[in-house]
Amino acid sequence: MNASHVIKTPHLPKGKVTRILIGERYRSRLEAPLKCRGIEVLWIPDNPDVDPRLGGHADLSVIHMGDNLLVAERYTFVNLLTIEGLEIKLAAAAQGAEYPADSGLNGCILDDALIHNPLYTDRAVLENLSGRKIITVNQGYAKCAVCVINERAIITSDAGICRAAAKFGIDALLISPGHIVLDGFDCGFIGGSTFKLSRHELAFTGRLHGHPDETAILNYLSEKAVSPVFLSERPIFDIGSAIPLFES
Repeated sequence: MNASHVIKTPHLPKGKVTRILIGERYRSRLEAPLKCRGIEVLWIPDNPDVDPRLGGHADLSVIHMGDNLLVAERYTFVNLLTIEGLEIKLAAAAQGAEYPADSGLNGCILDDALIHNPLYTDRAVLENLSGRKIITVNQGYAKCAVCVINERAIITSDAGICRAAAKFGIDALLISPGHIVLDGFDCGFIGGSTFKLSRHELAFTGRLHGHPDETAILNYLSEKAVSPVFLSERPIFDIGSAIPLFES
């Protein structure tokens, strides 16, 4: 295997992902299938500052700003300091247990743009945008709601995100809301249940059987030359996404 290096653009590896951040509570479900693919998982403990049902969601606790820079909530900050090759900055504001106080790090960076609600985004994120464009949406849980396919393509169930993305030349497949398991809630999000394993591979936590847009999703991936990888036989479930950090 070639030496690993930090993924330059958040959510968009060019090679094969070798190290990835995921909430520790999902270890029993995802460790084996990812290990089989040669991926080392950096398991982060539950975040005590958000709703306990969402404590294991990595995308509420950490945001990859690009290259080796991460912005992390205070409890996660300490846990990440030991990972060699990363620069960690502390979020400016303390989180809270109720939305939107938990969403400060949940913007979605897509190549040269940040999809987010500026009312909620943490100041430390805004101070480290490196000239990226701003795509303003109402959804505070932007990363939860966005499945990144490539630099100019996403999947979302949020019509507002779909419209806003289109204004910036980003192609978006709009799917039905719901039909994704999120423990303790009626439903989860497509962005929280998917993540890239390589430029041409998208991981799903589980199967899409029963999702009304299964065929549309798979056809869209095929159009974008991206293959689905199903990590379990469970119905697709929301883990607060995962953050690919290193690739070969």
